[in-house]
Amino acid sequence: GEGQWVAYTRRQVCYIAAKALVGAETSGYWNGLSRFMQGCPKTGDFGRSLSTLLASCAADPELANGKQGPLIIVARAGSPPEVDVARGASGNVPLSAAGLRVCQYDDGAPSLEGVDAVPPAGCSPPSATGVGKDFMTGGLPKQAVQDISAAFLGGYVFGNACGLGGGQDERLMTYFPEVVTLTFFLSQDHQFPQLRQPAWILGARMFFTGLDGSARFNAPLVLDRHLPMTSDLVEIELDGVPAKVGGSRPFIAFMSENQGYFGREDYQKLQLARRNKHPLQRLAGQEKFAFQNQVRAWYGSVALTSYHEAVRPALKELVGSIGTGPWLAGLWWGDSQVGMLAVWIGHALAAPTWGDAADRVLPLDYYLYSDFTENPGNQCFVHSANGCSACLEKCTSNPLPGNAYWMPGYAKVNGGPCAQSVSDCGTHGVSDVVRAYGGKSAGDLWRDVEHAMRSGGTDRTVFDLLLQ
Repeated sequence: GEGQWVAYTRRQVCYIAAKALVGAETSGYWNGLSRFMQGCPKTGDFGRSLSTLLASCAADPELANGKQGPLIIVARAGSPPEVDVARGASGNVPLSAAGLRVCQYDDGAPSLEGVDAVPPAGCSPPSATGVGKDFMTGGLPKQAVQDISAAFLGGYVFGNACGLGGGQDERLMTYFPEVVTLTFFLSQDHQFPQLRQPAWILGARMFFTGLDGSARFNAPLVLDRHLPMTSDLVEIELDGVPAKVGGSRPFIAFMSENQGYFGREDYQKLQLARRNKHPLQRLAGQEKFAFQNQVRAWYGSVALTSYHEAVRPALKELVGSIGTGPWLAGLWWGDSQVGMLAVWIGHALAAPTWGDAADRVLPLDYYLYSDFTENPGNQCFVHSANGCSACLEKCTSNPLPGNAYWMPGYAKVNGGPCAQSVSDCGTHGVSDVVRAYGGKSAGDLWRDVEHAMRSGGTDRTVFDLLLQ
């Protein structure tokens, strides 16, 4: 439930996965994992993922001689804060508290000026044949991977897919078998038996290599030969009791609040949305999908105070930054500029709950792509004119293969996956916004963004309206 947490030993997670693979059920509890695997062949990607987990269990020295091994912790956030609470605090919180750092992950654009960069350990470009380093591959110590989820983790795989496909959320599940095991086991919901967001999963590991934000190289599944079993174990305190947890890949999942914002999808709506030109992308009042609710979603999901006191010491020990991509602007077709602004404001509000705001205790690592697996090319509009144009050219000149993304046919542009409208690039980009507002408060930016969106229409970008 909301605000609750549970911990399993690694041996228990292995046992749950094994039982699901052989078709066992839980008496009196209609767990989603058994139901999910009953509908999927054991030779599918999820079957192979769970089988690989079991192979690792057999080889794990932490499980030798009947040992239970380290913990895997699942913690759900409590009820979201009221918007007025977040807005009231925003005037006293500097945007610098967010510790914004940017990684240009093969986006084709010139280097941004005046914006801190993600350290090289977590930001290196891909090659023609393989991934680099981003928030999904991992590499930066203590950086959490942010799963851009639906209302539940794992997306819409239940009853629909048994392997790689869909969006970022669905693909991450295949690569994190301990996450998918607990995501489905911890729910018996009839329609979507999956863990509800926002949620942290601590101690889970990424078992395979090849999944970055583009998903260009995500198939076939290739075992990580350096899969940590003991090397990443960290001593933590859980509810006052010492314990060990794997610290290699902290995992947080939560959604933006704009799913279905323009009603039934069709060609005209999606073509506008992919250009950041749909008027409902810029709601700035009290509407269900308004900007204020996007700020609250990020703030409430990331704030340490949203989670039970028992797990907070573990979170502070294991998490050093949060990595994210085009949150809000993936397969829910939001405006990438609006998404970036909501993330920056929301994170500035959330980060101080982890410690002294002046210490930048929880940096925000924001990754820019020309070809993110969801809504490829749309994030290019976060750049200023020249960078945006170069980014779009990067996407269209080397488009993603069909197995690296999913979108309905009517969302494609000229038959391809990339947003292509260079004429929609704005004059100003993220570096201009950071230069103008980096020394101001979260409240200043929040107020000015809403004013710009109320008064400006969609002929100009949000950044241009904000900085006019």
